[in-house]
Amino acid sequence: MLYAFWGVQLEYSKLVIFDVDGTLNQTERYAVDAYRKALHEIGMDHFTDEQLKSRIGAPFQEDIRFFLGDQANTLGEQFLTCTARYWFEGIRKKAAVYPGTYAMLDSLKQKGYQLAVCSNADPKELELILDALNIKSRFDYIQSLTEKGTKKESLKKLLECCNPQWAVMVGDRDYDREAAERNEIAFIACMYGYGAPGELERCEYQAASVLEIPDLVNQLDS
Repeated sequence: MLYAFWGVQLEYSKLVIFDVDGTLNQTERYAVDAYRKALHEIGMDHFTDEQLKSRIGAPFQEDIRFFLGDQANTLGEQFLTCTARYWFEGIRKKAAVYPGTYAMLDSLKQKGYQLAVCSNADPKELELILDALNIKSRFDYIQSLTEKGTKKESLKKLLECCNPQWAVMVGDRDYDREAAERNEIAFIACMYGYGAPGELERCEYQAASVLEIPDLVNQLDS
């Protein structure tokens, strides 16, 4: 397992790259409660559970703008501190993979694919999540959110470091689809995740469950 460093180029043949939240991780098990508690502490209790769930997978800096609007400058730091406290506590107690995730990852490894993670989480959070889910050892390469703050830039860095002959991105949000498109690799849409209705409906390759991912990878690689 390797982490990204500028100037280090690795050699991979075929790489399957996974988003985490809503793709491998059932993030709503702790995220909705963490958002709710943090927002309550700053006096903002008017968001619905569906609105909170819709934020899963977005960078926290975007959450600040979504939840706080013109109060982002005054309440942003407090909101992040509160959210992080409840979020990390929730990861330790409630994080869980989708049913079939271990078998799916093992199946891809057995077929000769190498596996990577590309997430909007920061390094500390991503390390904690992968440990809590007991999947870190299954990945050859792990990429957290870069200083540029977008999934497409994080994926670009991953691809530059790994230099695969072929790659596919697997994710549940438009951030993931856009990152794959901008970096000119294939994309598998996880329709069981946290995308809004219609968000990924135009994607050609759609997984209704984790267990459908290996067959879709095979189709794209044939």
